[in-house]
Amino acid sequence: MDDFAGLVARYGLAAIFLFTFLENVGLPIPAFPVLMLAGAYASARHTAVPLVVAVAVAGALLADGIWYYVGRWRGKPVLDHLCRISFNPDACLERAVDGFHRRKSATILFAKFLPGVNTIMPPLAGVAAMPFLLFLLLDFAGALLWAGAAVALGFAFGERIAETARGVQGMMGQLLLAGIAVTIAWRVGYRFWLVKRYGGNRVDPDEVLRRMREGEDLLVIDLRRDDDFDASDRMIAGAARLRPASFHRHAMHLPRDRDLVFYCT
Repeated sequence: MDDFAGLVARYGLAAIFLFTFLENVGLPIPAFPVLMLAGAYASARHTAVPLVVAVAVAGALLADGIWYYVGRWRGKPVLDHLCRISFNPDACLERAVDGFHRRKSATILFAKFLPGVNTIMPPLAGVAAMPFLLFLLLDFAGALLWAGAAVALGFAFGERIAETARGVQGMMGQLLLAGIAVTIAWRVGYRFWLVKRYGGNRVDPDEVLRRMREGEDLLVIDLRRDDDFDASDRMIAGAARLRPASFHRHAMHLPRDRDLVFYCT
């Protein structure tokens, strides 16, 4: 047990704070398993479990508070930047905004259990101008639930988890780097496959106009993002409007006996 979990054993509460802060800032640092290990360590060393949970919550709240004020300061461009790492950046933002406005409290309470949502939720609350004290209260409850669950699991299965950690701690750094590399490669590969599988031929606007004037039965679909659509006072005559976030619900109902022309931002 003296060699338990590297940084946690060496730096104690400071390491727990650092791990939770870094994950909630948005780095690919898995804090939940670290908190489980901290709970196991606490069960063996009789460390105050509430103190471990409190430090983890503090790290999460600090990161979320920073992101909240970044969202208030910079607005939606912050969300655009965060969504660029998703498979569908246009739909990412709209789905996040829609989900947040439908279930604000539930989104904040359970965001930490949902990778991706956890990062985008605090700046989204800032963009939506949610009162900071209300956000802080809900975020505190969510962080307490998240950290408490992890530490409680570790405490309940203390010795077993600690022994496992001691057996693999020499490989933890390599496993983390390998996991990050595999994740990035999978995202890039899957994105390439989506474009290759579903990408269509590009059509010049003049060609579309010519075909429409000649009476071809084209279905033109406007897929611009909400912000760009709302800011524009123009739309192609006869076009159908579909939001990127809801396109997947309508894709199977699009006609297959007509040529489809999509345009976006």
